[in-house]
Amino acid sequence: MGASQEDRTPESMGAFVGTSPDLRHAARDLITWQQDRIEALLELIGRPPAGLPPAGTSEAHVVERHDDGDLWREKIRYGEPEDDVVWAWLLRAKTLTDPAPAVICLPGSFMTPNWGKDAPAGLAGPLVPGAPEAYGVDLACQGFVTLCPDYPCCGERTAPGLRSHDTSQLDARFPSWTRVGLSAWDVSRAVDILLTRAEVDADRIGVCGWSQGGQMSIIGAALDKRIRAVVSVCGWGPLRGVDGARAYNWAQRYNFPRLAPCLDGARPLPIDFDEMVACLAPRPFLDVRAEEDDTFPNRAEADSALEALQALWRTVGSPDAFAVTRASGGHAHGRVAADAQLQWLRRWL
Repeated sequence: MGASQEDRTPESMGAFVGTSPDLRHAARDLITWQQDRIEALLELIGRPPAGLPPAGTSEAHVVERHDDGDLWREKIRYGEPEDDVVWAWLLRAKTLTDPAPAVICLPGSFMTPNWGKDAPAGLAGPLVPGAPEAYGVDLACQGFVTLCPDYPCCGERTAPGLRSHDTSQLDARFPSWTRVGLSAWDVSRAVDILLTRAEVDADRIGVCGWSQGGQMSIIGAALDKRIRAVVSVCGWGPLRGVDGARAYNWAQRYNFPRLAPCLDGARPLPIDFDEMVACLAPRPFLDVRAEEDDTFPNRAEADSALEALQALWRTVGSPDAFAVTRASGGHAHGRVAADAQLQWLRRWL
C-alpha cells in the first residue's frame, strides 16, 4: 500500500489535478459563470463568519502622521476585534487638490523579514537590491492616494509570541475562515476606508500587488466589484500540474488549507487561478510575469491560460482591458513591472 499524505515528504507529493476551464462557454453567460466560480472560491477560502460588522461601517483612526517631503504619510488603524484590527499606511501627495484615484497596494508575503505594509510604503527593503518595491510611495508620487495594509498574521498583525504567518491564533478565533479569506475581507475593508476620504475619487479605486499581493489583488477584486482596475505582479499561475514542495506549500494554513485533500491528485482542484482571474472580466487586468519565476514553474500551462483569458476579454467586448507584460529574471518587482503598473493604472483610473 502507498504511504498516506501524513507519511510523505513535501518533495514527494504528486501533482494537483485539474482541467483547463472552458472560457468560451463561460463567455456565453459570463455573470452566471462568474457567480458559480465565486461560490467555489468562497468555499475554498471560507465565508465571512456571522456577526461581523456590516460592510461599509469601518472607520479609520489616524495613529501617526509624518511629513515625507512631497508626501503625507499616515499610519491608520481600522476594523474591530470581531473582524481583526488592520494597521496600514496611507500616502498622498501634498499637492492634491481634487479627488484623486486611489490604489490599494498589497505587499508581498514576507516571512523573513516580517516587513508587511512597510515594504510598499518604502520603510523596509527592497528584498531584491535595487528593485522598485516601494510601489505605494512611487504611485503616491504620481498623484494616486495609496493604502498599504498589513496582512493577517504579518507585520503589526503578528500575534505576540508567534512568528509571521503562524495562523494558530487566527484559526482558533475563526475556525470556519482562513487567512486568505480574511485577507480578501481586508481588501473590501480597504475600499470602505478609501471611500470615507475626501481626497479619493470613489469611482477610481484600483488594487495592485507583488507575489502574494498579486494573488490577493485578484481574489479581493473578484469579490468586490467596486475595484475598477487590477495589477498582479508575479502573483499567480495555474495550480494544475504543480507538484512536490510547491503543491504542499499551497495547502498550508497560511495559504489554502482546504486544498489539502487535493494533494497527490487525490481529488480534482475545486477552482484554479485562471478561473479566479476570469471572474474579473471585463474589468481592466494587467498581468506582469517574470520569465524565470520558479514560484510558478508550469509556464506552458500559464501561457495557454493567458491565451484563453485574452480571448475571453475579447469576446465580452473589452480586448484592451486585458494585458500581459513579461519581464526577464525571477520572482521580483522590477523596473519593467513598476513602469507597466504605473502606465496601466494611469490609463484605467
